[in-house]
Amino acid sequence: MDEQQHMNRSGAGFPVDRPLEALKADHATVKQLFERFLNTQDMNVRQEAGPRVIELLEMHAALEETVFYPQVHDVDPSLVNHSEQEHQEARDLMQQLKGMDVGDPQYEQLMRQLSESVLHHVESEEQQLFPKVQQANLDMTALGVQMQAYEASMVSAAARASDQPGRPR
Repeated sequence: MDEQQHMNRSGAGFPVDRPLEALKADHATVKQLFERFLNTQDMNVRQEAGPRVIELLEMHAALEETVFYPQVHDVDPSLVNHSEQEHQEARDLMQQLKGMDVGDPQYEQLMRQLSESVLHHVESEEQQLFPKVQQANLDMTALGVQMQAYEASMVSAAARASDQPGRPR
């Protein structure tokens, strides 16, 4: 799933009965964007991929923090709390990146740091948290519906924001 499919996933494309698959698809998209950014010196590619990875990470983190983590917190509270701490670390790095020019040499260094942090977080979720959630007898469809609704509202808000005059598309 590329990032454009991610943005259009709400509605029929969101697997409401398999919300963990939706999160894994986000993880895969972010990994691809990190690879695209870190494996090129083409400034045009970097100027597209750098801000895009930050935008997707912000949306993904908001979805997890607002809907997913509260619903699965009791499955493994320490693991969920650790995931939330990792989100904060990533958010701190993203805040630094937002204030920088993509061509700044430190931008690449911070992007590498963000990539390592996020990939560690993804592995932790996919290898530890997700299997526990899968076995916890939660109503996955109810969770998926809540996640779909939240994601749809985020996508709608992002679309409205991009319609603002003066904002690049």
